Amino acid sequence: MNRKKYRRWLIVVFIIYICAFLYYLSYTIHTSIPDVWKLTVGEEETLNFNLPLTMQANGESLTVASINGEKVPSDQINLNLNKPVSVNIEEKGTYHFSLRWMGFHLKDVEVDVVDEMKLMPLGMPVGIYIRTKGVMVLGTGTVTTYDGDRVEPAEDVLQSGDYILAVGNEPIQSIDDLTDILEQWNGGDMLLKILRNDETVEVRVTPVRTEDSKYKIGVWIRQDAQGIGTLSYVDSKNNFAALGHSITDVDTSQRIDISGGRLYQSNILSIVKGQNGVPGEMVGNIDYRHGQILGKIESNNDNGIFGTLSDDVWLYDESQALPVGFRHEVEKGPATVRCCVDGEVRDYDVAIESLELGGSGKNRDMVIKITDEELLNTTNGIVQGMSGSPIIQNNKIIGAVTHVFVNDSTKGYGIFIENMLEERDNEKIGNSHI
Repeated sequence: MNRKKYRRWLIVVFIIYICAFLYYLSYTIHTSIPDVWKLTVGEEETLNFNLPLTMQANGESLTVASINGEKVPSDQINLNLNKPVSVNIEEKGTYHFSLRWMGFHLKDVEVDVVDEMKLMPLGMPVGIYIRTKGVMVLGTGTVTTYDGDRVEPAEDVLQSGDYILAVGNEPIQSIDDLTDILEQWNGGDMLLKILRNDETVEVRVTPVRTEDSKYKIGVWIRQDAQGIGTLSYVDSKNNFAALGHSITDVDTSQRIDISGGRLYQSNILSIVKGQNGVPGEMVGNIDYRHGQILGKIESNNDNGIFGTLSDDVWLYDESQALPVGFRHEVEKGPATVRCCVDGEVRDYDVAIESLELGGSGKNRDMVIKITDEELLNTTNGIVQGMSGSPIIQNNKIIGAVTHVFVNDSTKGYGIFIENMLEERDNEKIGNSHI
């Protein structure tokens, strides 16, 4: 009996061990092996994953491919990822590989072979002004009617995060547009065209006559937002990216859908140092004069704001532009961050402590730690306003700063520059209560 029990326990322990190993392997693959790899055409690149896996081509013809310096037919490509392997593909295109462990298929991997891309890392502070699509609903509230009753006309009709685009056939582009329509209202239902969760729908609300004889629908709304951030890069076509994350509404915490926006000159006046539990910030002013416009903002999405610099603003310098470092090239260890905290754009030392290569980081692809004593003395680490500061490693632009750790201002998150470029390509690039 004791031997039978012992065998059962051995079997149970073995099953638990196998399950734990498979879970660890699955987690490691998810966090370490991206679903899509980008390689530069004609450039030898080293893959160093240190995992007991193999990669096999799925049938596409790779007429010119070298593995560890030797030409290999596509039907014989079998990469051993347990040790560093160098790959050189001399044809642009998209190729598919299968990832295997002991012959078992684990996941498919797409390899995009592209031309070398160069970007000009900037790190300069800018003033940001955006306009919402229509007017953004922050919330609903009660109003006092002409008869003295307290009612909430928009309750269960409008929600925080809705955008009022039109009243009937009249487009709404500002708070004044909606106010003017209400001032001329004579009673009855009002048909609103709204944007909700990326879908356009129509709803009806009944404005009520208030104690001052004006009609109101009882909503708090906003038409714009502004702040200071950092330009990440500009490309050879004068397209820019900044922030590395979206601009969200301070009241609803939702990403703001924009109709457009502008970049302005900005000057940093002082630095409020970060403390554990309280993020620091860059304090500055924005010059809204027409001659100080740097460019137009065309997109506000999860991986940053994107747009085009003005024709008379040219920041790209081919001699100082850097190649793009794709995610598989990013390493733990020393790097630099380019930012401006004292009136001069400079590079400061940081350390990359961890990486999320699996693609689910959502602008939290890496953890960085400020190690530069001069920057620490000035800011205590990462402060608000540094979002977008480009991260450089091995003479390549690899990402941008996105967030600070509230409980440790010396640390924060960064986004892969590859993700910012993908989001850019996908896009094509005062409150009032009434």
